[in-house]
Amino acid sequence: MNQILATDIEKNKKNKKASTKSIVIIFCIFLITFGLGTTVAGGYSYYKNIINKSNNDLLVSNSTKPSITIERESANTINIVVTHDKEISSVKYTINEESEKEIITNNKTSVNEKIILNSGKNNVSITAKDINGISSAYETTIDVAEGPAITLTPVEGKVQATTESTVNIDKIKYYWDDDEANAIVLTINATKNETLIDVVLEGTHILNIIATDIEGKETRKSQKVMGVNKPKINVTTDGKTFFIKAEDSQGLSKVEITLNNNEPITENIEGNEYSKNIELENGENRLTVKVYNKNNVSQISRVKFTK
Repeated sequence: MNQILATDIEKNKKNKKASTKSIVIIFCIFLITFGLGTTVAGGYSYYKNIINKSNNDLLVSNSTKPSITIERESANTINIVVTHDKEISSVKYTINEESEKEIITNNKTSVNEKIILNSGKNNVSITAKDINGISSAYETTIDVAEGPAITLTPVEGKVQATTESTVNIDKIKYYWDDDEANAIVLTINATKNETLIDVVLEGTHILNIIATDIEGKETRKSQKVMGVNKPKINVTTDGKTFFIKAEDSQGLSKVEITLNNNEPITENIEGNEYSKNIELENGENRLTVKVYNKNNVSQISRVKFTK
């Protein structure tokens, strides 16, 4: 009986050891599995963060920025122009120490806004941002004349004087060389004016222009101008022939002659003088002669004679 009891006790000890060992093994397996799972999850999360960051960096580096430009429309007016290949979410600008102003974009890809500047120096700062948050900036300084601005442009033997001002221009006065006593004075009463001035003097002369606004601010401009006269044409007849003579002190370049409905005669000219005879036709003769000088300024003469 004691032997049987001893045997049972021994078996129970062995079973108890086996059970404890199994629990330990299962727990170890659980820990290993949990550790592997945590490691894999952490590694995947880290990998995903790297990929996301890489994609974000790629988005920023490959994104174009809004393009900002300034267009000068007049002496005191500019256009702020912003263009982009994406929708523009905001455009803001400041001038000198003034408060920041925002332009309504309506999420368009192109924005154009006219801005009026004050006289003097204007420090313009512009920022633009697209729907992805990509932004760009632009800064420039624009000077606006205290008085009217004067621009001179040659136009076919004339000079076009353009005057612009932030306030109405009162008058414009212009004269040649030192002959201010014979100056021509024009009353304007507008912020912009264009006046064509005839160049009637040969050679080089000084054109002087004075523009005054209604506030009494005055701008003066002097410009050297090469005087260009039109060629001179003289057409006579003896009843049988037209005698054509043309001359220009700066040189002739071309002549075009048309008699009635006949084919025009065109000749290139070298020199300061030109002459040609044209036989009259029976009946009415209408002759047109157009001569060009070296400065491409032309003169036309039209005559009529009945034979």
